[in-house]
Amino acid sequence: MRRLLLLFALAAPTAGAQLGSLLPVPSSVTPGTGRLVLDTAFRVAITRFSDDRLRRGVERAILRLEERTALEVARTVAAPTASVPLRVVVERAGDRVQSIDEDESYTLEVSPTGATLAAPTVVGALRGLETVLQLITSDAATHYLPAVSIRDTPRFRWRGLLVDVGRHFMPVEQVKKTLDGMAMVKLNVLHWHLSEDQGFRVESKRFPKLHQLGSDGEYYTQEQLRNVVAYARDRGIRVVPEFDMPGHSTAWFVGYPQYASRAGPISIRRAWGGADAIFDPTKEATYTFISQFIGEMVRIFPDAYWHIGGDEVEDKHWNRNPRIVRWRRARGMRTNEELQAHFNQRLMRILRAYNKHMVGWDEILHPKVPSNTVIQSWRGTNYLRDAAKRGFTGILSAPYYLDHIKPATDFYLADPIPTTTDLTPDEQRRVLGGEACMWSEFVSYETTDSRLWPRLGAVAERLWSPQSVTDVPDMYRRLDILAGRLEARGFRVQSHSARMLRKLFPSGDLAPLESLLTVAQPPHFGQSLNGKQTTQLHPLTRIVDAARPDPPARWMTERLVRQFVVNTSDPIPHDSLTVLMRRWQALVPVIRELAGATPAIGEAVPVAEALERTSTIGLEAMAFVRNGTRPDSAWLANATADLKRYEQPQGLLRVSVVPEIRKLVGLLQGVVQ
Repeated sequence: MRRLLLLFALAAPTAGAQLGSLLPVPSSVTPGTGRLVLDTAFRVAITRFSDDRLRRGVERAILRLEERTALEVARTVAAPTASVPLRVVVERAGDRVQSIDEDESYTLEVSPTGATLAAPTVVGALRGLETVLQLITSDAATHYLPAVSIRDTPRFRWRGLLVDVGRHFMPVEQVKKTLDGMAMVKLNVLHWHLSEDQGFRVESKRFPKLHQLGSDGEYYTQEQLRNVVAYARDRGIRVVPEFDMPGHSTAWFVGYPQYASRAGPISIRRAWGGADAIFDPTKEATYTFISQFIGEMVRIFPDAYWHIGGDEVEDKHWNRNPRIVRWRRARGMRTNEELQAHFNQRLMRILRAYNKHMVGWDEILHPKVPSNTVIQSWRGTNYLRDAAKRGFTGILSAPYYLDHIKPATDFYLADPIPTTTDLTPDEQRRVLGGEACMWSEFVSYETTDSRLWPRLGAVAERLWSPQSVTDVPDMYRRLDILAGRLEARGFRVQSHSARMLRKLFPSGDLAPLESLLTVAQPPHFGQSLNGKQTTQLHPLTRIVDAARPDPPARWMTERLVRQFVVNTSDPIPHDSLTVLMRRWQALVPVIRELAGATPAIGEAVPVAEALERTSTIGLEAMAFVRNGTRPDSAWLANATADLKRYEQPQGLLRVSVVPEIRKLVGLLQGVVQ
């Protein structure tokens, strides 16, 4: 394993100056001359405006600087008049409740004699402090900040992450860790999905049976909720709650079946897929219940935006209730879409009474829904465009589903406002930004770090940095740096596979399995697991849960294949690919032997065998190309058929490099994708 990782390091492009490790890339970076040396005399002073939030942010940054440099420095903020290496100059606090229009800009000037971080608001200063920490550089003699002038402001106002705790609960400590990571890459919205068919996750003192009966005992107390909101605010992150309705709402009705479209009793749904019950939109009591619940929750969640869900409302639940059908028809509603629009209009009035803006998934887009509703596009980018054309503000999520196990490249090159857009400037201003989504059907709190990071950094950069920043190789280089920074702060990113494999294989040599998981990845969301199904109660500790979504060998292989395709006589990509594929071929007998120790390891054998065959095809294809010979039709047919088969999961895992080996075969056919 160590030799394989060394090969990755040797093949990767070397990092340049620390200016080249910034993520997200700032709006403007001008390198200077010289460096600001960091030593035990390092101090930070705050001038002009200061408050507790800013002081706490500076003190956290000082502690992280200590950890990074192993220097013992003063941990308290210096007096405003002191002569210090870093001066933080802030104009004002910013909004009492952080808003979508909060000014997050900052400037940073570093010279050999000192550094000044200036920002209009505390949130801007927090963003700049993250940049300062990313700039820390070392050589054999000292630690320092390179001289630089940075002008930075985000491209989009809404840069979020949805975290689903309804299907699999996430402890408070994991939520806070996720917020820490979000702050590192300058994300500013935690979209907290708090209710689902599988669980209702907040304490309600007004309706206690919601959490008592609908959560399996896994819920957040109101004190914990307030604590998380405060923790997020300290890091410049808004918390937008989502309580899904009228669908995805089974857990609401375990304790309160009278508000459902069907009679009770109703149980928590364990299987994935459609709801077992949804809200009855025809009863006035339903809206009284919802209004009273929201009235309790708004005292916990101060953000101006409130997410109602509104997605995947199945017609069958209302169609099976004759009373609901009669009620709808009596009011001239021909479709259930109109009935849902009526429901959403009522929700809008409730939320207006509490001074909240309504956010919902793109199914709520309807002529009868008020235009000040925010539409979150998840079914396709066209819904965001349509919403903007029709006067709605919107958020893009369709390309940013982290749980769909896509490579970071896919997220990075998906833009809320692509260069080909036909939106007018006014319509473009209605695009607030985007959100990555981490739905948790196949994610537990133990696997969250590996499913979020470092790919979330690619989404963060797309939403913060200038549109022209699209260098994929450089993005991967900096994501590797981000992964190291996260690991240093206790995130389970690089160490994820080894830790999870130990659950399956408590003793013995993990190196062959770790090597396999540098190239094998989980299936895409919705791909067949060869008949194996999971529910909410299934332990997420199989070998598929030890795999990483974008394994390191996938990108390295893609880059080497590109180099080989450009120049087939270049020995560097040829030799590097040869070493990799021979190592992958050699894994099969070792994995088979390990499989004798536990059935859980046996689930790795099919993908190891597929990887062996894939590697053989790749080696043979390169040999044909280098020798200037063409394989016979039988070889091409067999290789093509095998690679097509390996696009699907082999057991519980996929061979991540199949598309790259297809390119090598394509060279022989005169077709390179």
